[in-house]
Parts: sequence; C-alpha cells; structure tokens
Amino acid sequence: MNPLTQAVILSASTLRMIPHIILYMANRSKIAPDLEKYSADGCGIGAFIKVCTRQKVFRNLFYYRLGEYVSVFIKWMLPPDPTLHIWCPSIGPGAHFEHNYATYLNAERIGSNFYCLQLVTLGNDGKMQRPIIGDDVKIFTGATVFGGITIGNHVTIGAGAVVSKNVPDNCTVVGNPAYIVKKDGQNCKIEL
Repeated sequence: MNPLTQAVILSASTLRMIPHIILYMANRSKIAPDLEKYSADGCGIGAFIKVCTRQKVFRNLFYYRLGEYVSVFIKWMLPPDPTLHIWCPSIGPGAHFEHNYATYLNAERIGSNFYCLQLVTLGNDGKMQRPIIGDDVKIFTGATVFGGITIGNHVTIGAGAVVSKNVPDNCTVVGNPAYIVKKDGQNCKIEL
C-alpha cells in the first residue's frame, strides 16, 4: 500500500478510535507489552492506531485488558474477532495471538509472553478443571490442552498436539497423545 493511501486510512481510523486512544493512554502499562509483540514501531500512539486498525485479534486482547465493563462501550466502533474467545481470569503481559480464528482460551491462568496460533483450544475436562499455562509458552495450530494440568515455562506445543497431562519446563511436545520430543535442548522421546 502506498504511503499516502496508508496515511489517509489511518487518519480516518483515528477519528473513530478517539475513545480507544484515551483508554490506551490511561492503561498503557497494561497494554504496551502486548503491543510491542505486534508492532515493529514500538508502543506509541501511531503503532497502537496501526495495529488496532489492522488486527482484530489484537482488539480482542485490548478489550480483555480493559475489562468487560469498560470495553462494552467501545467494541462496536472496532469489533473484535468474533471467533477468538478468551475466558481466562489472568493472562500475563506480552501475549501475542496470530491468526486466531476459532480459538478458545479457557485456562485458569496464562503466563507472560504467551504465543498462540489459530484453532487452539485450552479447556476444561469433565471435572471442570482448567489448565495453568506457564511463561514463554508457544502453542501452534490446532493444539488442544485440557484439564487441571500445568504446562511449564518455556514450552512449545506442536501443531495438532493433544495435551492432557502435565508438561515440565523447557520442553517441546507433539502428537496425540502428546509426548516430549525435546527437553532442555536435547532431542528425546518421552511419554508424559
């Protein structure tokens, strides 16, 4: 897109985003770590306008950070992605959702620097227990993590994996049922 067209679109978008910008400035410390994951331009107002205009999944995260009762008044101006569902009491700073259509995040807690792709399900089991996700966790396309389990820190969950057991720190898991293929930087094959 040429720079002039981009400037016109962003300027028009800025007008409808005035409430969003005000709320961003008032909650900058909560939202800036997430914005840094989405923008190469830092976490200033221009970067916020650009990312919020172009990426619906960022809007979901922005509205989540503001809280349900605050965001309800502005969501209609810039609708979130309707297929990304976040039912999690706590998500740490620096979350990044990428192409997250048809994604359900129903975890007890998600740590900082969480990265998640599309078609991921974090959910409860038959006992209504939900997973706890550690820091620096990456979950790739189509993975399912469920039950009252704990996913450790620095864990990668491969595409299509089905995880129903605890995963220790510093691991990569794949498969259905999931098993460890890398632990502490060493290749392996260990059942969970």
